[in-house]
Amino acid sequence: MKDKEKIRWLIFSVIFGIAIAIIFLPGLFRSKKLFEKSPLIGHEPPDFKAEKIKENENEGTGTEPIKEMKSIKEIAAESKIVFINFFASWCTECKEEREKLMELKKNNKEIKIVGVVFQDSKEKISNYLKEKNPYDYIYFDSGETAIDYGVSGVPETFLIIDGKIVKKFIGPISIYEATKIIGEKTNPP
Repeated sequence: MKDKEKIRWLIFSVIFGIAIAIIFLPGLFRSKKLFEKSPLIGHEPPDFKAEKIKENENEGTGTEPIKEMKSIKEIAAESKIVFINFFASWCTECKEEREKLMELKKNNKEIKIVGVVFQDSKEKISNYLKEKNPYDYIYFDSGETAIDYGVSGVPETFLIIDGKIVKKFIGPISIYEATKIIGEKTNPP
């Protein structure tokens, strides 16, 4: 009798394990694109104030904020194209994305980039930005802004055109896709 019970438990365990795998395994292979859908798309971005970054050697290293604060709405009113990039110095994908943001900005002088620091220190970010800095403005988030934007990790980037969010990128942005969206939204047929 004990052997029959062991066999039943073994069969039950195997069937239960297979059922759990069938339920959860497909989620591991889903594209990040499924999570890029955001209720914020088509709406004005939640507002916060970011500090302007020094732009040249005369003002400092080019990585330190200056005390000029602007809201996202003000930045979007001044610039047709704005990227809000949630990043951290400890994030390896953020380094890849930083290169892409710099390339986008180099190819289109209208672009303004707001960096939102996610769970990181000012000292580490200062060192991180001394290497390469694509940001015009910087904001150290205490957590509320990430929640407002529905950010679950870094990097996540929002593309704002004409004051409205048009795209959310999870992971490093696609230069091709960003350029295509900018072209479609700024030069409609």
